[in-house]
Amino acid sequence: IGKIGVTVSPVNSERVWAIVEAEDGGVFRSDDAGETWEKVNDDRSLRQRAWYYTHIYADPQNENTVYVLNVRFWRSTDGGKTYEQVGTPHGDNHDLWIDPGNALRMVEANDGGANVTYNGGKTWSRQDNQPTAQFYHVTTTDHFPYHVCGAQQDNSTLCIASRARGFGITVQDWYRVGGCESGYIAVRPDNPDVSYAGCYGGTISRYDRATGQNRNIHAWPDNPMGWGGEDLKYRFQWTFPIVLSPFDPDELYITANVVFRSRDEGQSWEVISPDLTRDDKTKQMSSGGPITKDNTSVEYYNTIFALVPSRHDRDVIWAGSDDGLIHVTRDGGATWNEITPKDMPEWGLVSIIEESPHEAGVAYAAVNRYKMDDFSPYIFKTTDYGNSWKRIVRGIPESHYVRVVREDPARRGLLYAGGEFGVYVSFDDGENWGSLQLNLPAVPVRDMVVKENDLVLGTHGRSFWILDDLTPLHQLNGQVTATAVHLFQPRSAYRMGGFRFGGSVPGVASNPPSGAVIHYYLNEEPEGDVKLEFLEADGTSIREFSSKPERGEEEGAVNKTAGMNRFVWNLRYPDASRFPGMIMWAGSIAGPRAAPGSYQVRLTVGEQSFTESFDVMKDPRIVATDADLQEQFDFLIRIRDRVSEANDAVQRIRDITGQIDGAVKRVEGEPYAEEISEKAKAIKTSLSEVENEIYQTKNRSRQDPLNFPIRLNNKIAALSGVVSSADAKPTQRAYDVFDDLSGQLQAQLDRLDGIIATDIPEFNAMIAQHQVPAVIIKKEKEETR
Repeated sequence: IGKIGVTVSPVNSERVWAIVEAEDGGVFRSDDAGETWEKVNDDRSLRQRAWYYTHIYADPQNENTVYVLNVRFWRSTDGGKTYEQVGTPHGDNHDLWIDPGNALRMVEANDGGANVTYNGGKTWSRQDNQPTAQFYHVTTTDHFPYHVCGAQQDNSTLCIASRARGFGITVQDWYRVGGCESGYIAVRPDNPDVSYAGCYGGTISRYDRATGQNRNIHAWPDNPMGWGGEDLKYRFQWTFPIVLSPFDPDELYITANVVFRSRDEGQSWEVISPDLTRDDKTKQMSSGGPITKDNTSVEYYNTIFALVPSRHDRDVIWAGSDDGLIHVTRDGGATWNEITPKDMPEWGLVSIIEESPHEAGVAYAAVNRYKMDDFSPYIFKTTDYGNSWKRIVRGIPESHYVRVVREDPARRGLLYAGGEFGVYVSFDDGENWGSLQLNLPAVPVRDMVVKENDLVLGTHGRSFWILDDLTPLHQLNGQVTATAVHLFQPRSAYRMGGFRFGGSVPGVASNPPSGAVIHYYLNEEPEGDVKLEFLEADGTSIREFSSKPERGEEEGAVNKTAGMNRFVWNLRYPDASRFPGMIMWAGSIAGPRAAPGSYQVRLTVGEQSFTESFDVMKDPRIVATDADLQEQFDFLIRIRDRVSEANDAVQRIRDITGQIDGAVKRVEGEPYAEEISEKAKAIKTSLSEVENEIYQTKNRSRQDPLNFPIRLNNKIAALSGVVSSADAKPTQRAYDVFDDLSGQLQAQLDRLDGIIATDIPEFNAMIAQHQVPAVIIKKEKEETR
């Protein structure tokens, strides 16, 4: 007898079911609390792959209803004798919870995630509203913005954009790249539409996204299904490495128990190594058993689990096995030397080998042994091609085993490690480690990669995660943390669309911050205000933000809490002015985004100020030149300023009108009141005519412009959307329309100036005779860049 699943009916404790793995096994039922048993069903659909399933659940409200989980989800309503299939969103069903008070409400777990039903399985909740994908490895592409790729457990391969236009990263930004649920993906750097992805049984595909062609380029296409490892020519494991040469994108490597190399995209393969494993035949027998074999062509042992072609020397390749060996070749595979650390734990699985991006001969190996109940972390480091190794795990909890280690390409000795419970960081080349968990859930981290100063994670159960902007870690040291205030050098910011979406929407991931990301450190919270000011390269001030709540703008107020702080400037210059109650149709008052170039940020805390420079870069995919974008910026500034002039004029008109009304009210009942009232009425009529040309005063709700035509301020503001619709030089017609509208506006501004210069003094002189306070004309706002 093998595996047994047991359940007792909550309705009748005398009724017990058991699903039994045996040659003559099946579903058994006892109606006398286990004294006697009767086999009621022997359908193999209920007990196939016994080690993987063998789950049975009694209904909490009906003693004749019982559920069995397997590849499919089965339900019996006649005491376990016959079963009907209950459809679920995904196969491979492993767990079930049934509401004790309402058996129609269930939560069911399978290899696709979890689903909820309120009607006994007639319908289920969707699984794409849960970020629970299990990724074995992660890689990135050389797209801009880069894409993140991985293979999902019991699903497809997946690539997804790291940043998207609009409010977030959605299903429209996903695509498959061949392969299947297991293993590695390698993407060509010279053509990111071409990728190589793995599947079990050693299958590898070449996928061309442009054509949709998905070619099987298996190095030894002999299907191993059902056969034990001892019977195979080559043993490919579930997540066998697939890697490209850093020197030649046509050179592709994969591994079984030997290393294969192809120099023609899989058209032909050559074996360039001997068996680099222990080749222990006692570990290569059929999987499973002795009753139910489980040779799914994935659980093979004595295989090469990690492979790294050197980025320093094209003849150097590092290899690690799942049975505790590490080898290196320094002549392109002609000869291999075993370089296993002396204190490598027996049968340790070499999960990842990381060659240092900074120095040849330096490498790190992440090893785990949890399958043998050893949960200790193992990370080894060599500086001499493996002649000697040092274990470097101080600071990682003793029971937190590790799967991956990476070195930051931008800072030598800055290491990241991922394991069963999260992420760790070392600033001293592994001598000491600390947590880098931040807001990351406690989740197994299977793989990680540093891409464009971001840390990208592939997790087993919480999908992909990206830690944006590692530049503070590149600059962090003891001197920084010992100071009261520190402003970090910002990394370059790209002028890109898209913004961080703040809500929680199923299937939508947040974009990274859009704009210049500023990091600063405060040893303790200061008593006074904290300010951030953004300046042009020559020191001309653009905008200032403050920790005072009333001064916070659309990006939010400046934080002043002790520790690390972050602020994102959206690269926009100040907005055009506005007035209360203003309604526009497709008219923007937003200030333009900064043109490509050099800028500065100034942090002021009390009497101390700190300044750093940074660059604003254009999206490298666009064809517009920096000169084109500077011209666009200059034109948008002109539009913004003209909108401000229009809106300021409306504001002035309303201020003057209000003062006139106040003066008229103050002389009510006086013998000269009628004369002043008539003069006021004439002036207000003239002012109203000007205002109505500049702004549609009949607008009271958002869609009123559909009934009342928009006026000059709205028309000019709408040009902003036209000119900024893409990163491009403004069209000639945009200039032409601006000149036309600007001329019309100027006529109204001149008319307003005339009223102010002539009619208002006359009105003031009239009421001055009677010692009534005069109308005071406020100065126009000073123009700001």
